This record gives sequence, structure tokens and C-alpha cells, in this order.
Amino acid sequence: MIDTPVPERVVVLYESMFGATRQIAEAIGEQLRPFADVAVVNCAGAGPDALAGADLVVAGGPTHVFGLSSATTREEARKIAEHSDSGLVFEWVEASHGLRELLHELPHPVHPSFFAAFSTRSSKGPRLFTGSAARRIDRELRATGYRPLAAPRDFLVDATHRLVDGQLAEAAAWGAELAQAWGRDGRHGMGPKTTGAAVDAD
Repeated sequence: MIDTPVPERVVVLYESMFGATRQIAEAIGEQLRPFADVAVVNCAGAGPDALAGADLVVAGGPTHVFGLSSATTREEARKIAEHSDSGLVFEWVEASHGLRELLHELPHPVHPSFFAAFSTRSSKGPRLFTGSAARRIDRELRATGYRPLAAPRDFLVDATHRLVDGQLAEAAAWGAELAQAWGRDGRHGMGPKTTGAAVDAD
């Protein structure tokens, strides 16, 4: 029996009210999947154990009131969807618990783990005027002991809370950049994934 490297574990953790941030998370995960065991996790029903053993965490959420959402802003988002005449669907399960609360619950990682933070925000103006949940996520994960792999990244939504044209392509490109950075700076480097152990042919 010949041992082969165990694939790196990557968790793409997201919060999404209307689907835009989920779509970004899925696009990023697809770019990382050829190189690692990737789980794209909705943090609505997740606890700190969702990140257990992760070598890389990519976390993102929508920007609410210049930062992460709260129970109050999630409830407001639900009401927006209820009164929408454009088919907007509220995807969140529990308004009282979101990415903000999960980040506060995270223990210090037991082994060196990297992270990258992203968010969706309004396209109406620059980050200075809209704020960025990604920057808050970055601060929270640094404080918990995760190591930054890339600068925080924002993706834009329009006035209907849907992604601006081209943003999914940008998310895919950023996911590919993360894979390259992980290969360069990661704990083992990121190459094409292998699984388990290879057995000599009889």
C-alpha cells in the first residue's frame, strides 16, 4: 500500500438573504473543488463544528448597515421579500442566527488555518459609502486566529438585490486566484486532489 496525500479541506461558508451571496459562494467553491475536498456550507443551520479541520475557510455574507447582518436587518430583509413584486425569495431560515453570531462562537483553530473573506454589497457607490461585510469578517477571523490568504473581496448587487452582470465570472476568477494563492502560501500547497491511499495492483 502506497500512501498518498489526503486532500486539503476547504469550507466555503456563506450567509445569503436573497440568493446573490449563495451564488457567489457556489462559484468560488467550483473553482476550488478540483484541488481540495470542498464543502459549501449555508451557515443558517451550521455551528462551529462546520469548520472543524478546515485548512482554508472562505467566508462571506451580505452587507447590512455597513457590516454584517443582525437579527434586526435579517427581519427587515424578510419583509422586503414579502412585499417584493419582482419574485424576490427570502432564503434565510432563522433570523436570530447568522454569520455574525457564528463567527463569535468560533474557537481558535487547532492547527494553522487560512481564510479569505467576501461579501455582496450595493453597486450604488464605492465601499466607503456602502460599507463591506467582508472587512468585518476579515477582522473577526483574524482575531480568532485564522491566517489571511487574500484581501477582503466585494461583489456587487443592484437595486433589486440581484447580482450585477459579470459578478459570477468575477467570483469564479477570484476562486481561481485563491487556489493559486493557497498553492503558493498554503500549509501543504494545493495541487490536484487525491483521495485516500493508492493500493498496488495485484
